[in-house]
Amino acid sequence: MQAVFQKISAFFISIVMAFLSVFGVSFEHKAENVTPLYVSPAVSPGGNEKTDGLTALYRAVKAHVPNVTPCPEKDPYPDDGRIAAIYYEGETCRGETTRVFAYIGFPENASPENQAPAMVLVHGGGAHAWASWVRYWVDQGYAAISMDCFGQGYTGRDHTYSDDIAYWAVDPASHLPMDNFASRDLPFEEQWFYFFIADIILGHNVLRADPRVDVSRVGLTGISWGGFASSVAVCYDDRFAFAAPVYGSGFQDVSRTVWGQVFRGDGVSNVWDAKLLLPEVQTPVMWFNGDNDPFFSGDSTTASAAAAPNGALTYIPSFPHGMYQAIELPELLRFANAQTGMGEGNIRIETLSYDAARAVVTFSLPSDVKSPRLYIYYRSTPLEYTENELTDPWQCKKGITLGNQGSVRIPEGTTQFFILIEGKTRGLSDRQTLHASSGIFTVE
Repeated sequence: MQAVFQKISAFFISIVMAFLSVFGVSFEHKAENVTPLYVSPAVSPGGNEKTDGLTALYRAVKAHVPNVTPCPEKDPYPDDGRIAAIYYEGETCRGETTRVFAYIGFPENASPENQAPAMVLVHGGGAHAWASWVRYWVDQGYAAISMDCFGQGYTGRDHTYSDDIAYWAVDPASHLPMDNFASRDLPFEEQWFYFFIADIILGHNVLRADPRVDVSRVGLTGISWGGFASSVAVCYDDRFAFAAPVYGSGFQDVSRTVWGQVFRGDGVSNVWDAKLLLPEVQTPVMWFNGDNDPFFSGDSTTASAAAAPNGALTYIPSFPHGMYQAIELPELLRFANAQTGMGEGNIRIETLSYDAARAVVTFSLPSDVKSPRLYIYYRSTPLEYTENELTDPWQCKKGITLGNQGSVRIPEGTTQFFILIEGKTRGLSDRQTLHASSGIFTVE
């Protein structure tokens, strides 16, 4: 019966495609015209003596299993025994031992006999170790750690946890506080960003040392500054099963945003930008960003996905820049679940081809997603940003889909575009809209 249904479906689709072709709508694409999903004129210059030096330093950090000290007076949720506050031993800074404040959590059923996957969570600028972020992942069945990478500690009292930055202050026992690369001319071990990456690797070590964690299924994600940092960390720590940076990426030297200037210049672009080593990264990396993010521009994200051998990206229309929005990003959770065997993955664009008039794609859908829609986001003006927003918003036009194929006309005058596939999950109580996208293409 199933074979008969498949034959009938195939016949019906062939009739519809023939009908559409009468009106100039075509799904045809020849293999030799299939375009890589991520193409960028920005090419990695490769590593250098600086990155060689960092590789050696971080190799030693990877081997350092830090001592952990429980901090029960700062446990964020006294009634939730799954999540605890800790300090773990940091790298030596100017001859002094340091400590890193963190929240760590484990699912209730995690044990050496029933090991859980895990996540290393890297906060963004103006943020800190985030207890609710840890709780979110523990609720999904993952162990998780969120450390403070800006040299801060929680100062709340009476078990009153708050995400508010007012409850956080520089920890005198920590390393150097955040300085936006002002220390770039100093030796690595005296640069704040060196410790940022070291904190991430050491947090990974803390998770791996716990017998309740499946070390083959540890992922990494970071938000904004943390997205930039996690893009760098995956270049120096090849033990991650996957990485999912949000907003931040490599190739900040081609970023069009005002904020991108922070990540450019001698001592940053030629030392700390992930672009230098991404071609060597075999870890699957999925970058997430909004199409109008004012801090990290889409051309940098596209270049990162193009440079990494197993890189990919997802643009989400009108996706705002913020910690809470990024924490509960459904596509990120599904990416993690697909990598760890915990559940369904995302919509995937499999192939794309285009000429000056039309773009054609094939795609695949998870079993719980239906009613895919295809859109082209396009522009005829340069991708430029003010201090707070995209200067000229993307325009959008809907295409057509049939089966696992889609087609859309490219509007006349288009200079740049990306393709978006959107679909909804079938659950009644937890329906979600999921997105899959190509990189940004330039039309000559």
